[in-house]
Amino acid sequence: MSRKLEYWEYEFRNLSEITSILLAVFSVAVVGIRNLIAALVTTHVITTFDFIGGFIFPVVAAVLAIIPHEIAHRQVARRYGCYSRFTLSFTGFLATTIINLIAFFGLVFFSGYTLIACRFFSADNEINGKTAAAGPATNIALALLFYVLSHVTPFFLLNLFFFYVSAFNAFVAFFNLLPFWVLDGLKVFKWNIAVWAIMIVISLAIMFLTGQI
Repeated sequence: MSRKLEYWEYEFRNLSEITSILLAVFSVAVVGIRNLIAALVTTHVITTFDFIGGFIFPVVAAVLAIIPHEIAHRQVARRYGCYSRFTLSFTGFLATTIINLIAFFGLVFFSGYTLIACRFFSADNEINGKTAAAGPATNIALALLFYVLSHVTPFFLLNLFFFYVSAFNAFVAFFNLLPFWVLDGLKVFKWNIAVWAIMIVISLAIMFLTGQI
């Protein structure tokens, strides 16, 4: 069994970056499928509201939060001369897909990670810290942008969508800034506590503005 797992891990690690991203998006998109199934089971009909609010909103918001986050990690790492690409994990992809399909406590993402390999070592953690900070910083920027857009658009549905995307990005930023395990926050904290504190305060402030706390 372990050999089969190793085989699939190897195969998934060697998929092209585009294929990896598309599969990662699919593992998140099943949340929308789950919501539509729940609506069908509960009311025996899928309304336009169910489709837009239960499928379009969470899927698009997740894509707009997760993909830019990972690309930001990659681009900053490359700027410092490191090799970097988005890589898919077989076990992570499988766990993400199954959990998002059957669990009703929100959305998770363990499908992949941004692989970073440098030919040199940064003793002061600057490269690791800046590369890690790029992901949640992108989410914070998107959260602020969509929060502003939610207050200037004259269309209610678009207003609601922008607000949803803002809230989602703020949560992703905050969660990733928690300073433990393999999360970005630990690397940022080790590099620069002041930067970490400013970023997590901003993410909390946007979560407050979007009614999450």
